[in-house]
Amino acid sequence: MPNPVDTFSSQIGKLETALFTDLGKIAQRLDKLSDTELITMIRELNFFQELLDRGYTDAVNGLMDAYEGQLSSIVQEASKRGIRTVKGATIQQLELLQELDTRTLLGNANAFANTLTEGLFSGIIAGESPSSIVARLAETVNLETHQLNVAVHDGFRKFDDIARHKVFEGEDIRWTYVGPIDDRTRDICMDTVSNEPDKGYTEAEVLASNTPFGDRGGFNCRHSWMVR
Repeated sequence: MPNPVDTFSSQIGKLETALFTDLGKIAQRLDKLSDTELITMIRELNFFQELLDRGYTDAVNGLMDAYEGQLSSIVQEASKRGIRTVKGATIQQLELLQELDTRTLLGNANAFANTLTEGLFSGIIAGESPSSIVARLAETVNLETHQLNVAVHDGFRKFDDIARHKVFEGEDIRWTYVGPIDDRTRDICMDTVSNEPDKGYTEAEVLASNTPFGDRGGFNCRHSWMVR
């Protein structure tokens, strides 16, 4: 099964490539316009809406569907352990977390759109041709970036971790801290792994640790809390 985060990143990369390809074609026609005509046209541009129309919303919704799928998997795991009902407040909290992640991703697209518009406008004021501006922006202004990929990966892991905690919250179970141990492993993560009790951590012990649910070892941590 394809990794949903990798799928999202791939979709965003293709969307960005297609946008700049089409913008490059349009720029060749814009080269023939006067500065006044160009400024009027730029004022009418809405790159954010263009991104949404081209599939950015679908890509975000697809990622959120993966969030839902992950939650369903955790609920099934809980059911197998005799936990039949997930608290309504828990569902509401997780829905809000999804909504906030959705806002963040839409905000990223809006920031990209604003940067693209500002770059195009600034270039025209400086006397560049639209074609040269677009070619430059295609190399310097990116929607699909390493930083975005890392943030989306971290957001998905964080949701998975928080969802598992909330579904099993208050239950008489033990927790184990899982993830790779190598030269990239942070000291606090290594400490949690090394000091894990034979029967695993209690919920209270996890919450009091340096790697609590959700946060784990910090941004882009590769570890997760799993039920023993």
